[in-house]
Amino acid sequence: MNTWPTLVVILLLVVVVFASLWNGVRMGRKRRRTHAPDDDQLGTIQAAMLGLLGLLLGFSFSGAMSRFNNRQDALWAEASAVKNAYERAELLPNGDQVRRSLREYAALRLELLTRHDRGPADDLTGRMLERFDAARIAAFEGVRQAPQYATVVVPGLQAVGDEFARRNAFERRHLPAEMVIVLIVSSCLAMGTIGYGVGLSERRTAGMSVCLAALVTATLFVTIDFDRPGRGFITLDSAALEDLVRDLNRPDAPARR
Repeated sequence: MNTWPTLVVILLLVVVVFASLWNGVRMGRKRRRTHAPDDDQLGTIQAAMLGLLGLLLGFSFSGAMSRFNNRQDALWAEASAVKNAYERAELLPNGDQVRRSLREYAALRLELLTRHDRGPADDLTGRMLERFDAARIAAFEGVRQAPQYATVVVPGLQAVGDEFARRNAFERRHLPAEMVIVLIVSSCLAMGTIGYGVGLSERRTAGMSVCLAALVTATLFVTIDFDRPGRGFITLDSAALEDLVRDLNRPDAPARR
């Protein structure tokens, strides 16, 4: 988890949302001192803005949660594909070469799960492709020596390549930056309108408005965090990869001939 960037994001969200609320309160109080309160349409405007904000946050949160689940499913599927290919490689005369490359591939995949900077992540992805190509070439050489196992070994390696591509596709899907800006601006406008109503009214409802601002801020952050797991507090479950790496590196793993 990148703690400092995460704290910066939280701080910025808190500042912009609560600053919008406070500025709205100040504007409302100023309006009340200089003009007679006229809030006949204010309630309608507030309801419309909060309804639109709820719609935007709801769809954005649902999409981020769906992408998070897709990434988690892809991680488990990739770990399962690597394990199946590893076990099938034992049928080949040169199975040790294939299994060694797959062990290195799995170790790099686990390391990649904790790397989110573009440079190191791209480097690890390139090394993973090299290990996969080495496993594939070794498997083809083994299949030439034992062609009866081609229909067993080759589909297993193809599944690893398919899951690699599928996982890459899911990791590149994010909430567009323009949509994040729209969410933040909409939140600020909605909270500013709520604050304006609080300042315009003689009733003391600031506590409820602060609670609403805190809820909006938390929803914004969780939506962004779900959309980019590992960069904040929310992370993918790495148990499948950890179990895979541990199983593939067991010295007493029985051969399955």
